[in-house]
Amino acid sequence: MESKAATQKKTIFREVYVFDMEILQNIFVQNTREKAKDKMLFGMPFLLCEKDNQINSFASLILNQNNEIEFRIYDNGSLTNEEKAVFNDYIKDFLKNKRGANFNNAVQLKHSTEHFIHCLDF
Repeated sequence: MESKAATQKKTIFREVYVFDMEILQNIFVQNTREKAKDKMLFGMPFLLCEKDNQINSFASLILNQNNEIEFRIYDNGSLTNEEKAVFNDYIKDFLKNKRGANFNNAVQLKHSTEHFIHCLDF
């Protein structure tokens, strides 16, 4: 019989790096294949979740229809409701300490996102 420690999966949250982009794009496409074709919904990824060294979700800053900054979580379908709630809480705590323009200025976020998406060329 396996011990509980041996069967627990290790989950970590960390900031997004450039080398994560291919995986994040794939997760985004899985989430938006039929729902939306708007690449601006990819937004500006800033945090991700890894379980057992595999990225399974990320949080992205986007502008809502009222031109207000919010975040959206995209996942590959492997997150449990409990894991989604923990990630959501982590994101909210993380955002409380962010003072950068992309986190607080809708015009700057829009410009940054347009430039970022153009650079990704997807």
